[in-house]
Amino acid sequence: MILQKDGRLRPQFHQSGCYLMCLLFFANKFTNMSLSAEMISDGIYTLFLKHKWIRDNTYVMNPQAILNWCGVKCVYTDKHETPDRMCEKNEFEILYWRHPEVGGHFTCGNGRGIATYDPWGVSRAATEGMLLSKRIFRLI
Repeated sequence: MILQKDGRLRPQFHQSGCYLMCLLFFANKFTNMSLSAEMISDGIYTLFLKHKWIRDNTYVMNPQAILNWCGVKCVYTDKHETPDRMCEKNEFEILYWRHPEVGGHFTCGNGRGIATYDPWGVSRAATEGMLLSKRIFRLI
């Protein structure tokens, strides 16, 4: 998978693209959606911005709409779950980490709070920081 610091992506991804990259990781995982850095940086970014699913800095406003557009039919309650919340069989998680020096960061999880895809590659937030919350999505 493409990392958020990939030089072919818009600079906005380098600073704050981790949540969006996690959503695209799950889109690829569940639908085999083919993604290139150019497709993400130009087409997808522009489309999601137009629909107001993201802000221009890649801040995600509507993760469920993004996943649904990608072909992942799911429900997201917009609730920040606790780190000890385990996923059911039909759920998947995005983890939110916090590090006192580098700030917050999102990674994909295995359903049990273990990072499986880190959009940064190996981030200090996910390796040295604290897991603060989870975003849980339920497949439908």
